[in-house]
Amino acid sequence: MSSHLDHAARVAAARSAIDYICGRSEAELAAPVPNCPGWTVYNAASHIGRVGIAWKEMITSAPEDPESRARGYERAGLKPTGTLTAELASWAHTAIDQLTDDLDRRCYFSMTGGEGDPRLWAWHAASELGMHRLDVEMALGHEHSMTPVQALDAADYTCRFFLQAMRRVLEQDPGGLTARLVDVGEVVGIVNIEPLPKTASPAAVVIEGPPIQVLLGLWGRPHSGIEVTDGDPEVWQQWRALPSEAFQFGTWD
Repeated sequence: MSSHLDHAARVAAARSAIDYICGRSEAELAAPVPNCPGWTVYNAASHIGRVGIAWKEMITSAPEDPESRARGYERAGLKPTGTLTAELASWAHTAIDQLTDDLDRRCYFSMTGGEGDPRLWAWHAASELGMHRLDVEMALGHEHSMTPVQALDAADYTCRFFLQAMRRVLEQDPGGLTARLVDVGEVVGIVNIEPLPKTASPAAVVIEGPPIQVLLGLWGRPHSGIEVTDGDPEVWQQWRALPSEAFQFGTWD
């Protein structure tokens, strides 16, 4: 089974996550998000709205403009606190609006620190916003809406780009990771991370679990049902720790 959704499916998933997170009731917005200690659901909505401002700045900038990232987050931070969720959603959707024009257009992509295009940004948006949707669904006790194929697509992105960026920031290489995503006894797909070529005698691990749980684990979130089937379990724990060690946003609101 292919791990790749098409561009339109990723854009649709990103927009759906925005509407879900920013469409919660007042009582739901006050609920804590255990996956993100210190956050409420409103903080999650504020996060996706404000990163949308930063994303738009990068998406509309050339690959040769790395300062677009800092510029975008500065603009995001200047927005007033306590913004209504409808406005937060509009900021996020405006970023996604930039992904429906020339899909081959070159732009800055923060996860590589250089070259990107709208297709890559859509993959990033569907994966990260999908992850935050999982956080909020778990916080509110809602059933997860992500399909196994969507989880596989997001896990593939996470291994190819997100965790690679975390590894570069920290200048660490936990080693090789192979994850088998299994749904109702069927292997939906396999994702992996190769150790860096310069790593001498790298350790490696193979894990197996339900697609959503593997994705949660890759992002360092609490998870269940994942088994280490081969290799060094410490490699899995080191990869799980990278996102929180490399970079964490506080709360803008």
